[in-house]
Amino acid sequence: MASFVGTYMEREAEALMVENLSKNMSDADEYPAMMAMHARCVSIISHLWGVQKGETAIGSATTGSSEAIHLGGLAMKRRWQEKRDAEGKDKSKPNIIMGSNAQVALEKFARYFEVEARILDVSEKSLYRLDPELVKQNIDENTIGIFVILGSTYTGHYEPVEEISKILDDYEEKTGNDIPIHVDAASGGFVAPFTHAKVGGPKWFFLFPQPTSSQLTIEQELPTSPRKIHQHLRPQIRSRVCRCRLDHLA
Repeated sequence: MASFVGTYMEREAEALMVENLSKNMSDADEYPAMMAMHARCVSIISHLWGVQKGETAIGSATTGSSEAIHLGGLAMKRRWQEKRDAEGKDKSKPNIIMGSNAQVALEKFARYFEVEARILDVSEKSLYRLDPELVKQNIDENTIGIFVILGSTYTGHYEPVEEISKILDDYEEKTGNDIPIHVDAASGGFVAPFTHAKVGGPKWFFLFPQPTSSQLTIEQELPTSPRKIHQHLRPQIRSRVCRCRLDHLA
């Protein structure tokens, strides 16, 4: 799906890119049509991913999967910190869980934003993807979230999102700690909705509580320069700390 595995681009796509090189994506006031297209893309994808009637997904285009992952992880960290502040608890030891098959951008998030990366072994038994049993053994009150991959870097396998979600449901029922999921759908986000393979379990997106954010590669607009759409479904995952207001173009 992304340009790092692409070897060809249609002439029409090249012409479209050249035609729009002079447009500044940062200046929403000067190019409102571009922001309208952005909003339509977010809406289309949120419905593709199972947004329910009465729910609103919030999305943002990014310049690549690393930025999308970092935004999703940072939102989970800020959400956890705000909850710890409200409860008067220590917030110095956040951790996040991922499989050893995760792409390096997930580990970079942990390193850059001072979160302990709990990198769990994968095995033949777990089909070389995140092992739900190890997730169950490694979550605690300091876990800010779980990175689950829809298209493993190793094998292309989709990780069992629904099974992990049920583990987190049980954990919340016992402890009161709500741990969210970020689905890295950079490889599978455009494929899974149209398959009948029940990837990641029968459900993997916004049809159940934990997957509060997700991402995928958008290739239709700029085939050789991947754009990511990073989405949050439930507003409580967002944090004021993650938002900026721009009063002028700097």
